[in-house]
Amino acid sequence: MKKNIFKYLLVAGIASVAIFSGCRKETAADKVTGQAANNGKTLIGFPGGMVNSTFFEPFTNIKTVDVFTLKKDAKDQAESNKAQTFVLTSLPDALTKYNEKNGSSYELLPKSYYTLGNANTTQATNGDLTFKFAAGAFAEDFIIKLDGSKLDLSKTYGLAYKLTGTDGLGVHAASKDTLYAFFSVKNKWDGVYEITGTMVDKTNSTLGHINEFLSSSTNTTGVAAPMQFELRTISATKCEVYDNYFFGGNYMPIRSGTSYSQYGSFALIIEFDPATNKVAAVTNYYGQPASNTRSAALDPSGVNAYDPGTKTIDIIYNMLQPSVVTAAPYIRTTWTETWKYIGSR
Repeated sequence: MKKNIFKYLLVAGIASVAIFSGCRKETAADKVTGQAANNGKTLIGFPGGMVNSTFFEPFTNIKTVDVFTLKKDAKDQAESNKAQTFVLTSLPDALTKYNEKNGSSYELLPKSYYTLGNANTTQATNGDLTFKFAAGAFAEDFIIKLDGSKLDLSKTYGLAYKLTGTDGLGVHAASKDTLYAFFSVKNKWDGVYEITGTMVDKTNSTLGHINEFLSSSTNTTGVAAPMQFELRTISATKCEVYDNYFFGGNYMPIRSGTSYSQYGSFALIIEFDPATNKVAAVTNYYGQPASNTRSAALDPSGVNAYDPGTKTIDIIYNMLQPSVVTAAPYIRTTWTETWKYIGSR
């Protein structure tokens, strides 16, 4: 279960998506007011929402991807039987704005990486899409045939569109903004992990493992132990550790007294050896070291490896902070943990 108890959804309109039907039915409200079911307008929109994310295991062949659906909500059968054409304008600049707003790094998916997989959809040289609805059709999918051999595991890709050519139809309220489609390839360690173990801060005995708070009677956040982290692919051998369970972000939650906190400017990037599944290194997401002198290091006493049979990672890692612990090896905090894979993200 993924939770984010401290941040709002980053893209407006995701939470409330209109439910579409091929031909609108008479509602209870219509009956009360005496209005017929065919009053109003035929609408067009995206029933799957305005953000569509697709994650792949590594592949080098051609994969067919159903990216999103455009659907017509006809007010009556006559409207449903009309053949119509709709246009989606490509908005590559919208990806830049999305990245600036959300701290992401999506790149425009090059047209040379894919071909279209639906004969009723065509693409202009500028990236605009045209959807042709035959008489009686109420939905068409944007399908691509994606060449996995061209994808870079260190990158995440995106496409952005706006519904601009509606052939006289209204646009569903939840479909008036920019539609985003995101694509990324996952390495074999990518996923959601359940975290158990211990933490010792040598300079402050009031600090402890986040599970100590999550399992305590003072936990009123609604988030239960054990902690969960996501490993998010950033290259063929590296994953960033992302908290999508408690704070929401690149954070290292901890217990502080009877409450909770986190170490500022400290979160992990884990590098694996693909030949052995050993953890080759850990570094600090915020810099090695960050401005507060914090860096990350593997503890050689740990197993420090991923077991593909059980899908678990046994790891011991340290936070070094020479501005606080002035004697080598500068270790302030040590985590001894087991990370158990519980599903894809």
